[in-house]
Amino acid sequence: MFDEYLKTFICAAECGSFAKAAEALFLSPNAVKKRIGCLEESLGFLLFERNLKGIRLTPAGKSFYEDSKSLVQNYNNAAEKARSIYNNKSDSVRIGIMDTFSDEFMLANWFPADEESSRAHSSMFFFGTSNENVGNMFRSVGKSIDICVDIYDEKLAKNFGLNAIKISDAKICCAVPLSHRLSGKAEISFDDLCGEKIATLKSGRSFVWDNAISAIKEDFFGINIFEIEKFSIKAFNRCENENRIMFITENSKKVYPFCKCIPLSKTYSIPFGLYYSKNSDKKTLGLIEAIKSYSPEN
Repeated sequence: MFDEYLKTFICAAECGSFAKAAEALFLSPNAVKKRIGCLEESLGFLLFERNLKGIRLTPAGKSFYEDSKSLVQNYNNAAEKARSIYNNKSDSVRIGIMDTFSDEFMLANWFPADEESSRAHSSMFFFGTSNENVGNMFRSVGKSIDICVDIYDEKLAKNFGLNAIKISDAKICCAVPLSHRLSGKAEISFDDLCGEKIATLKSGRSFVWDNAISAIKEDFFGINIFEIEKFSIKAFNRCENENRIMFITENSKKVYPFCKCIPLSKTYSIPFGLYYSKNSDKKTLGLIEAIKSYSPEN
């Protein structure tokens, strides 16, 4: 198990607050501060800048956070793989999925499909949502994982030499902080967005996502959009703290409790799908067939 101080640091970095990290970890704020202080002392440099407004990662802290996340992810994946071998679950299908950019249909129907398929049980491996992590996930298909779930993009599948099937669609919505003036709206219109600064995922992650955001920009001419590196709890925290709106898919509506997921007045949809190796074994193909039977696309 990873050092609790490292886990506390990662949580604080993503929450943007020692108090919120303490709440998430079921610790006192003083316990979180003590752990961070001990970690900084052992490393020999500051991880956070502290001021009256809160905390912010130092440049060294940001570098340490990114590497620590990858380290913990690799550890968890390695542990899960070894655990499956130890428990004689060699028939397990390993699924890669993004932390906050997953597919609601997939999560709702995974376990029924898993039970229906007599050939396999499944295990999930969570990846971050930066462009680098996306690439790592797709390169892992057919190696350390058997399937991954993400935005359905035929060009992406071709680039990585994978098979892909579409399984569902998700609307693009606005993540609106509870304290925002628009939080009581049933839907968000062009007039509502005038004057607002709206966060969206950095271009280049997905051709499909980029096209959808381009369409919104054309239809909602004049809106002020700024890009973020990745969807994460940290990104939600930033928007909530700055009282900003963020474009998300409706799949993420339950990820962050301090923002409401409100649809746009005009529908823009993002397709989600499964990616798998062209050399997939029978247990993986059996699970895919079971999942397809639940899909509204079939």
